[in-house]
Amino acid sequence: MGTTIPSAHGEVAVGDVLRVSRTYTVDEVREFRGLSGYPDNSEPRFLPYLLVVAPLTKLGGDIDYLSGRMTWAVRRPVAVGEEITAELEITRLEPGPGVTKIAFDARIRCGDEVVVTGTSKGVVLSGEGAGR
Repeated sequence: MGTTIPSAHGEVAVGDVLRVSRTYTVDEVREFRGLSGYPDNSEPRFLPYLLVVAPLTKLGGDIDYLSGRMTWAVRRPVAVGEEITAELEITRLEPGPGVTKIAFDARIRCGDEVVVTGTSKGVVLSGEGAGR
């Protein structure tokens, strides 16, 4: 049997894809902009980049992921009210003392269209001190 790690989605292994979907409202975008120091009353058309990738950070938190390196490519902006689906496909799990090295491919989809792609490498803590 291959290496697995615990997650909020159950045990996951190389090849597994974790998914979460989210749709942001105009009010949520306005609130985010205000908290970010950009208060204005205009009608936002597009999501700030950080909101687009936020569901990926939720998935990373589900596996207690600590990032070492990330690369991203954005293909187009995401409109307010457009449903986004974040996907993390685990491509590497390598156990070591106290940590498991992990790598994954990431995608943000709007329907069938991939609008953000990326890769990331880091670690998941294991044993004493791990979050689970």
